[in-house]
Amino acid sequence: MAVFLFVCSQLLLLALPILTIETKHASYMTYVITRDYFVAFKAPEYSIYNTSEKHLYYRIESKYDFQHNIKLVMYPSKKIVAKLRSQKQGKEFKAKISICNITSNQWSYGTIIQHRQWLHANYSIEWNEYHLSMITNIVSGTTRILDQSENDVLAQFYRRWFSLNYKYQLEVFSDRIPESLYLLGLAVVSRSDNG
Repeated sequence: MAVFLFVCSQLLLLALPILTIETKHASYMTYVITRDYFVAFKAPEYSIYNTSEKHLYYRIESKYDFQHNIKLVMYPSKKIVAKLRSQKQGKEFKAKISICNITSNQWSYGTIIQHRQWLHANYSIEWNEYHLSMITNIVSGTTRILDQSENDVLAQFYRRWFSLNYKYQLEVFSDRIPESLYLLGLAVVSRSDNG
């Protein structure tokens, strides 16, 4: 029993640096994301709502495929504003992303790459000359998306554990990056959740 308590205390000490990253400002936009039930042989699909869950802003949709290939559709226009296509790279996850600038209708491209760590999942995102980190703390279950150049939290999301279905909350703190990138990040991190 003493060994177990010692190991647990050491794990907590290792997790503290990850837990101490705090947000510097209140969120300016909050979304509730609901994962669809019964998705087999394709990537999970999601509906993205406002906090009252009455206004649908986006859908994350996929096709029947063994790869993780998704598109982000804006509502009510049903315009595709982002895409993600995974690539097999050993046991690590790697995907190419495409984000549409809604005002100019121009697409920009980037990558999301997973780097496995012991107490947290870490992803690097390269997009439009931005270098971002997406870090999931296993203890708290919170994923934070940080700008590596400024070590600033741009957004964070977490799963609502006490809901009957898979529900997530996304808090956006900065408009420097399109929110579609944060939603693709959520789809990548939550792809392995059982459901």
